[in-house]
Amino acid sequence: MSPDGLRLAIAALGMKPAAASRYLGCSDRQMRRMLRGEREVPTPVVLLLGCMITHRLKPLVPRRVPGTY
Repeated sequence: MSPDGLRLAIAALGMKPAAASRYLGCSDRQMRRMLRGEREVPTPVVLLLGCMITHRLKPLVPRRVPGTY
């Protein structure tokens, strides 16, 4: 998945990059690197986002806990 594809998938699910990183279990820094194309988007992330968009599922994003990434 390209950085633009990741950006579109996150937007299609109604999330911001910070919320998407919490939902996917990665750090904000990793998400920024994926969006800039500095890091490849992991295959499980591509599959999960694709399934969620196909089946019109809305993510339940956990709240940010201070002191964690």
